[in-house]
Amino acid sequence: MWAQKPGIELQLETTVLEPGESIVAKLVCTNLNNPETPTAVMPDGLTLNLVSATPSVFNQSSWVNGRMSRIITHTYELQIIADMPGRFLIGPVSVKSEGKVYRTKPVSIVVRELTVASEPRGDRFIFAEIEAAPRSLYVTEPFVAKLTIGIRNVVIRGQKVDMDLLKIIVARQSQLSVFASSRFTPTAARLADSNGQKHDYTIYRTTVRLRAEQVGTKTIGPVFLKAGYPTEVRRSFFNNRVTRSRRETTRVDAIGIEVKGPPMENRPPDFQGALGRYTLRVDAKPDRVEQGQPVTLTIAIRGRPLEGVAGPDLAQHPELTSRFDFSRNELVGDMEGGTKTFRLALFPKQQGEQTIPPIRWSYFDPKSETFVTRTSNPIPLTVDPPSATSTTINLAGENESPQNGESLTLLTGGISPNYVDPATVLASQVFTFSKAWSTALLFPPVFWLGATFVAWRSARFRADSGLARRRRAVRNAKPLIRSALHGADATEQWAKLSAALTGYLADRFNLPPGTLTPDDARTLMESHTVEPQLARDLVGFLAAADAARYAPSELDNASVRQATKDVRRWIHQLERLR
Repeated sequence: MWAQKPGIELQLETTVLEPGESIVAKLVCTNLNNPETPTAVMPDGLTLNLVSATPSVFNQSSWVNGRMSRIITHTYELQIIADMPGRFLIGPVSVKSEGKVYRTKPVSIVVRELTVASEPRGDRFIFAEIEAAPRSLYVTEPFVAKLTIGIRNVVIRGQKVDMDLLKIIVARQSQLSVFASSRFTPTAARLADSNGQKHDYTIYRTTVRLRAEQVGTKTIGPVFLKAGYPTEVRRSFFNNRVTRSRRETTRVDAIGIEVKGPPMENRPPDFQGALGRYTLRVDAKPDRVEQGQPVTLTIAIRGRPLEGVAGPDLAQHPELTSRFDFSRNELVGDMEGGTKTFRLALFPKQQGEQTIPPIRWSYFDPKSETFVTRTSNPIPLTVDPPSATSTTINLAGENESPQNGESLTLLTGGISPNYVDPATVLASQVFTFSKAWSTALLFPPVFWLGATFVAWRSARFRADSGLARRRRAVRNAKPLIRSALHGADATEQWAKLSAALTGYLADRFNLPPGTLTPDDARTLMESHTVEPQLARDLVGFLAAADAARYAPSELDNASVRQATKDVRRWIHQLERLR
């Protein structure tokens, strides 16, 4: 087995870019075993992104002058974005494989100074514009960004060419910022150039709605468009195909949006970061309980936005903490339509007429730019003494975990030996769905389904002999593949591997038994739309196996072991086809 010397190479389609333009480079790793994710040294002014963390793998084997050569390449796709003008040096790009580091040679990139177009839109073949409103807002507030793209209609020899002009934009070398996945709406327009001559344009517009997530400056853009503007088109009955084009580009600088946070002045102590406009409603049920029994406090906050809105911090209400026990953990709300609802169990500390004090909750209103505090009304509550048969719930401490998962403690009452309450006695005799019950209930239908499937499968195999052959194809090939490594010599080993593969193909595709030639295999693969690379590998192997009979001295154990792995891998790939 002969293999090319291992190494890596960075391949670029061009080394001259414009600000905002991007290109996809290929990092080709040749004959590296399981290469790791590449790393690179990038200068300021260029941005490098890994398009996919999984490389594409190409495996090529050939037989030349009695020797088998093998090349395996792992190709990574890297996106290089030009951020500013200048001359830059990329690299080296490094890849680690089996403890050894491979590096590419540095590559020079030139980013040309781009002259900002100041002429009227009608003088340009393609132009773009960005708008955003409002340009100043508070965090969590929504805003709208708009992108407009204008492309002059294609006119060749005085005739308009009907085509979707968005398709002439080179997507992989353009940058659309937040508009990358947007849908554009086309309209027609007629624009005049600096000489007063009018031209027909197609104007594409799109709008995206965003939300300010962080305080600071939110940038929209820049947008860079590269297009192959058609200069020659071949017309046909079905469509128009571009045969010649010229490069046209346009760039729009990024625009900034000021994102502000709520001011520190006059901030209420109970403010927890909510920005928007809200209403507060507080209810408590029931309004009459026995001491030791809970009262459910419901706090409903209505408004927008509700994402991330926290309920009031009840621990900061001293009147509430002095009259009631409750969990001090942060409240977790449930979204119910346009309302976020928080629920909490309160335990009265004293008997008699009690009052749930007013609950305060504050937010910041971006429209009026003021803090607003909502306060609920007090809620009257009657707390009766505990009855003789009632149970009291003992609220566990914040840092205490109840033993054995139990959180209820019996303080008073019980079951009298002279009186049997059926509801109390049977309450502990809850039916448990055990493993024995589940087995007894599920076994009959599962057994019936299994028996039906076995009978149907047997009948199908009897009616379709080709299906039975396909099911046995892998089972028949495996013994031959295993015996290939124990052959007397290399010629016998290659013959067994070839027989295993051809026998599998005959069974898999229901062909008459016999030896397939490489040409037969190529025709078979094409008729079943097998992947082109897999078809080439199979045909190349069969051709190499035939050649091995005439030059056995060139073969060694390493080539047989590799060929065995390949045959198993190819059969596994074919089994995945349907």
